[in-house]
Amino acid sequence: MIRKIGFSIISAAILLTACGNKEVKSNKQDYKKIIQENNAYSNIKWVDFNNLDKLMSKTPKKIMIYFYRPNCPYCKEMKETTFKNKEVIKLLNDNFYCVMFNGRDKEDIYLNGIKYINPDKDIETKSNHEVHTALVDPYKKNIYWPSTVFLNEKYEKLRSWPGLQKENQFPRVIQMMMKR
Repeated sequence: MIRKIGFSIISAAILLTACGNKEVKSNKQDYKKIIQENNAYSNIKWVDFNNLDKLMSKTPKKIMIYFYRPNCPYCKEMKETTFKNKEVIKLLNDNFYCVMFNGRDKEDIYLNGIKYINPDKDIETKSNHEVHTALVDPYKKNIYWPSTVFLNEKYEKLRSWPGLQKENQFPRVIQMMMKR
């Protein structure tokens, strides 16, 4: 009889411990899910040009392309302020595929099945990439860095925005592009 009671107590303790561990694991998973959901808008989901066509064939969306160049103080400022703004991040992640591209890159890229190159492959030469030249509109006959270009779901250019877009003005720009 004592053995049966002892066995029952030990069995109950093991059972309760096992059930308790499942709850702890479940809570950890819930916390991970909450953290992931909150971090979903902590950074812009940047995609590579060479993956864009595949994404567009599955789920067409508008495209925002941010052209920058190395050592550009305005480019750096936009990356550190505008693209860290929670409203900007949410609007872009929810409505656009976002591409960040060095407008002087030497890498060949494909956009809508068309190959774009930088005609000058010399790393030391500061030449603009063909995709930059094709999409960025000169403003008062000059090219400004950074430049932001919006395309529709058919890869048609909606608008090219020259220069630094401040974090307080850029949400309006994004919303305007969403409506087009």
